[in-house]
Order: sequence, then C-alpha cells, then structure tokens
Amino acid sequence: MLISTLVSTVAFFAIGDVLVPGSPAPAFTVDSFVRGTEVKTLELGKVHVIEFWATWCGPCVASMPHLTELQKQNPDVQFIGVAGFERGKDAADGTKRVDDFVKAKGDAIGFAIAFDGDGTMAKTWMTAAKRNTIPTSFVVGKDGNIAFIGSPTAELDAAIAKAKKADAPANLPSTTNSTPAATSAVGPKKTVEVTEEPTDETGSSTTTSTSTETHSVTKNGVSSNSVVTVETTVEVRGGRRKTTVTRTEVMSNDANQQPSGGAGASGSAGAKSSSGASSGSSGSSKSSSSSNSRP
Repeated sequence: MLISTLVSTVAFFAIGDVLVPGSPAPAFTVDSFVRGTEVKTLELGKVHVIEFWATWCGPCVASMPHLTELQKQNPDVQFIGVAGFERGKDAADGTKRVDDFVKAKGDAIGFAIAFDGDGTMAKTWMTAAKRNTIPTSFVVGKDGNIAFIGSPTAELDAAIAKAKKADAPANLPSTTNSTPAATSAVGPKKTVEVTEEPTDETGSSTTTSTSTETHSVTKNGVSSNSVVTVETTVEVRGGRRKTTVTRTEVMSNDANQQPSGGAGASGSAGAKSSSGASSGSSGSSKSSSSSNSRP
C-alpha cells in the first residue's frame, strides 16, 4: 500500500458536484505531452487510465514501475500520467522539471506523460472528486464514464480488468421502424458496487447523485431499449471514504417486430445515452480539510 502525499486543501462540494464512479469523465485538457503520442480527447470504446502525480511526490515515483508493467500487460489501454501539481516559478519552469525528470528515468517510465501547467485538469478531476492526495488513478471506461477512482494498488489492476470486459457503446445509426411496435418489459436488473478506502478528509458527510442513461440496440432486426439509473452515494466517516454505486436497468423489447431477412441482418445498431440531473443529501458535516504537505 502506497503512502499518499497531501497536495491541497479541498472544501466540501455542493450536492451533485462530486465526481464519482459512474460520472461522465471531465474534459481532457492538458497543456502538452512530454512523452508518448499526444491525446486531445478520450476516445470512446477505449479504456483510459489517468494518473495524477508530481516529480516531488515520492509515492508517485514509487508507483511508476507498477504502472509501466500494467501498460505492458494492457497495450489496448491508454495510460497517461498527468503532472498537475508541479512546483515551479511558471509553466515553462514546471514543464522543464517534468521533462528533465522523464528523461532521467528513461525507459523506466513506459507510459505517456502529460503536463497540466495551469492546473485545470487537477481542478476538474482531482478537486471535483474531492481527492487531496497523489498518486490518484482514474479509470475511464469504454462508455466515457469514470469506472474507478483510487490509489494505484491492486484495486487499480482489478478495475482495469473489469473495464476491459465491459462492452463498448455501439456507434452505428439506430434502425427506424415505419410503424410503432408494442413493447414487452423485462424485470429490472439491479447491481450494487461498494468500494472503501482511507481518506484524509475530516468530519463526516454523505452525498448522493443520480443519473439516467438510455440505450437503444437493434439485433437481428429486433430493437430493444434499456433505461439505466445510476445512484452514487459517497460517505466520509472516521477517516474512511465509502462509495456505493447502485445501477438499476429496465429493459423493453419490440415484441411486434419481426427479424429482417437478408445477409448481414444480425449486426447491432447504435446506442444513445443521456445523463439526468443530480440530487442528493448532505450528512452531519459539510466540510473537510487536510494540511498541505510540502518538502
């Protein structure tokens, strides 16, 4: 288990503003790439691992061999280390520090490295997730949503494996029917995922956010629709952060539609998703803080 390094003081966010597993990934907005192929956006259908680190952070440096090995084992996953907390007199000085560090490490760093000079990504990812320690890893699934937030330990390995197994969202046009089709509903499917980890946040708090996704798929000429409600609850108590993600899926099939004839009719057609409004309730305390650790 790596010892986390404090990087900032984070105030409690308003309900619905907390970035948690199940939330859409924020924009990818680094200033430049120091190593690896430049990435401008996170590609749907591909798993990404975003690791926030700094050259002065000992635990971050200690985690790099593990991340390098994970990148070797998972060439289909895009690993990007984002230096979002670099210290320097200005952006140019920060860039040089990161560049010098990466060059000195050579092949010991086997994944892409980017520089977040103005700290925009640190705010929209780390601060939004109420993470005040580095290294912190984010896994972004094929659907573009956050699949995991935590330290680069064995939990990260498991999260990557799980994200790779998930189906990529379909991107073909949906099939349009000339006449309305009757639908038959399938009983709701409910899954609950609970993760727990240490946190430096003080006090206690509970936040809940809810989003809704709608998907449409056509296979063998028969359409089906699903509505997935994702409820995420984050509880902070006694130095522990507990995240509970409950997914409830309701399926409906177009019962009156007949499979179409002809070759190639067995493909799947596209999926649409949309997020709903977030809501939640706060716990006994609405603030958390930690000291800023600087060598």
